[in-house]
Amino acid sequence: MITRHTVGNALVLHASERISTEARTVALSVDRDPDNDIVILDLQHELPFDIWDTVATELRRQRLRRGIRLVVCGARPETGALAGQWLSDRLGRPVIAPFGRMIPGAAGLLFVHATDLGGWVCYRRGHTPVWQSKRYPVPAWDGAAVDHLTISSTCAAEPLPGGVWLRESRDEAAVAVHGSHLTSTMPCLPDAMPVLVGCPGTAPLRLDEIARFWRGLAPEGREHARFVQYGPVALPDGEQFGQALADLLRSPVRVFTGVPSGRPDGPAMFTVDADGRPGWQVFAEELAYRPRETLGAKAVTPRILRHRAPPELGEPVGPRVYQYAHDAVVEVIPSGLWLRAPEPPRHADRIRAVPMDPNRVRLVVDDPAPAAADRHRELAGDLAARLDPATRRRAAVQPSSLVAPGRPGLSARGIEAGTYRHTTGHAADLLPAPSVPAPVPEPVPVAVAGPPAPSTGEVAATVPAVAGPAALPETTLPDGSGLPGPGAEATGPHGAGPDVAGLHVAGPSVVGSEAAGLPGAGLSVVGSEAAGLHVAGPGVAGLDGIGPDADPPDADPPEAAARDVAGPVPGGGAGWATSPTMTLPVHRPAPAPVRFQRTPGDDARGVRPGPDLDEERTWFRRAFRREIAAVSADVADVLAAHPALAGGADAVEYATAVRLYLSAAGDGLDQALRSAEPGGHVPFARCVSAGVRRLPVHRGVAYAGAGLTTADLRRIAQRRVLTDWGFTNALAEPPADLPGTVEVLIWSATARRTAAFETGDGVPARVLFLPGTAFTVLQVQEPEAGAPARLLLRELAVEEPPVDGRVRFDALALAALRQHLVRRTGPGTPVPAAAARRFTGVPGLR
Repeated sequence: MITRHTVGNALVLHASERISTEARTVALSVDRDPDNDIVILDLQHELPFDIWDTVATELRRQRLRRGIRLVVCGARPETGALAGQWLSDRLGRPVIAPFGRMIPGAAGLLFVHATDLGGWVCYRRGHTPVWQSKRYPVPAWDGAAVDHLTISSTCAAEPLPGGVWLRESRDEAAVAVHGSHLTSTMPCLPDAMPVLVGCPGTAPLRLDEIARFWRGLAPEGREHARFVQYGPVALPDGEQFGQALADLLRSPVRVFTGVPSGRPDGPAMFTVDADGRPGWQVFAEELAYRPRETLGAKAVTPRILRHRAPPELGEPVGPRVYQYAHDAVVEVIPSGLWLRAPEPPRHADRIRAVPMDPNRVRLVVDDPAPAAADRHRELAGDLAARLDPATRRRAAVQPSSLVAPGRPGLSARGIEAGTYRHTTGHAADLLPAPSVPAPVPEPVPVAVAGPPAPSTGEVAATVPAVAGPAALPETTLPDGSGLPGPGAEATGPHGAGPDVAGLHVAGPSVVGSEAAGLPGAGLSVVGSEAAGLHVAGPGVAGLDGIGPDADPPDADPPEAAARDVAGPVPGGGAGWATSPTMTLPVHRPAPAPVRFQRTPGDDARGVRPGPDLDEERTWFRRAFRREIAAVSADVADVLAAHPALAGGADAVEYATAVRLYLSAAGDGLDQALRSAEPGGHVPFARCVSAGVRRLPVHRGVAYAGAGLTTADLRRIAQRRVLTDWGFTNALAEPPADLPGTVEVLIWSATARRTAAFETGDGVPARVLFLPGTAFTVLQVQEPEAGAPARLLLRELAVEEPPVDGRVRFDALALAALRQHLVRRTGPGTPVPAAAARRFTGVPGLR
């Protein structure tokens, strides 16, 4: 007995009680045939002898007037051909049946394959069977991808439901796995024939094998061919896949940048990983390459023929260009997305010619000017966070100066390190003052004029004076006395200068807002009558002839117990390059009396000029191999959640260095850097610095604590600039219980937030200033009844004007800090006791 049901676009005839899964799947997915009725025979079990007469009778009852497209499920491949001819003779209507094994493809495609010209065959009573197509629905290129062809002794061309596959012919296991995946996932596009080249995990295909296939391809196949690099291909060094094909074939070629998937009328294109798994969904889906005019000539930038634009990009304003913000657009490029100004720069073709990385989608940030670079980077981070999760995990925000090196703009070193210029607008927002010029946040180290500094094991000796800025005019105090400039001779046993009761001034007195050139009337910046207040500016050059970055002769060296990390103690100098060891002192607060840091030589600095950190990375991998393995999974999760941190092949190593520094492994690193001695701590610090530069910027108030006496505060007040050669740890939120007697408040311009890499017992509010950051002393307030002692600092930036020209910036930052103190409420954020010691200390002190 035969039962009939209409399922989807098909009439299903089945002999069992229920329709099989195979027949139901085909019926629900197959497209309607405009010329024929689709009939599915579900023959899953042993059949009665009169089954065919019953089928013919049932079809007569349906009063079908058109031809029949017959699909047979659950029977041998030859059953379809026999049933097609028999039913055509009995019903007197044309029957199209499969000759060979029918293979259901993606999106309802029915593909018929056999050794000898398998396909859909039309049977008519009294006529010879006629081959019609290989696929149903029939694409325009169907006849060009029919037979299995041997291209060479190691290469074959295999027809697929959705295209053609040029692949290695010797590794049958790999071919079977990937072939099954392509059959079930790649749709049949009506007007484009994907030609997949290569097979993941097998030997690379040679270009001459592709050329041999192309020469045998029918004209309709060439017209519709779209090459896809699916596996390894032997390409000339530095050559793109599409350009190599165009030059080889001496003909324009079209390339899909990914493998199609989904529906044929709107396929999604995904890149392919080395193991054949889908990568990220491409934005530029189809590219056109033209051959070079002559050998060795410059290649023409590939043209994007088809692309996708998710709604997050904004409204279209030009070809492949979308308005993302009022001052920025997003352009679709082959390698990903390009966030730039509305007008394309002169080097636009270089950005558009950057090849696609199958493992990473590039979010290129244009950096024509420092201010624009910072703005574009912010927008790119926002865009990355709005993309779909699969794309977001593989996104990498990269500056255009790195993507297209050699063009005008910021240096590759500066952009890779994340050193964008900044403005003091955050401070100005708190004041009724106009905007100010944007200084650059990278600190300028102070050069030491004289012999190398002594080691930490030696008793501090007299150090030659430090070469400082040009001499400044003398400053008149309220009592008529004056403070000498940096070059003046110090007075008193320690060169302390004139003693003013409760007031220590080391620079021009600023009384009221008009003195700083600010229009805000009634704003008291630094009043000369404020008792207990110390305003810092140009001051005494040093104590007993010692420069501002040297220690006083009566200061004893700290007693630092050493802790071995990853092996024995290395030798001095540059021995770290061959010895993966490091010795760090035990972390302890700065001793009393205060001792100012010495300026280290280039081989002892925690930030290395230039982007090349190959030696440091090699050392880091050797010295911390166990620690790297222990935190690798956590670091990978962080990078996946924060695509802006994942740019470049070295991102994992730098991120791991940051994670280790924030853990117990980093205790003592700052003291080692502040000793101005070379050693194994230097390459570790440089890797940490490279990772910290990629973190988000914190602009505004940062907090720390210190245990200082009144005498210490007065010595600090005499300083013009404090330079910290270690990492300065601070908090972006007011702390609740930091140890110490002095509140340290810093106006930050480039500190980096570490929340992404903090562990469960870490400090999410932590911010880090890079080694070598300089701070100007704005105000020192001695303790009073009911008010703690305070030290107010401002981070200095590179290329700031001389001291006289900084008065405006200092006034803005000082006023912002004072207003913040007035507005501050609440108990503050608790800091774990184990981590509190890193936030106790003053930048520039040892």
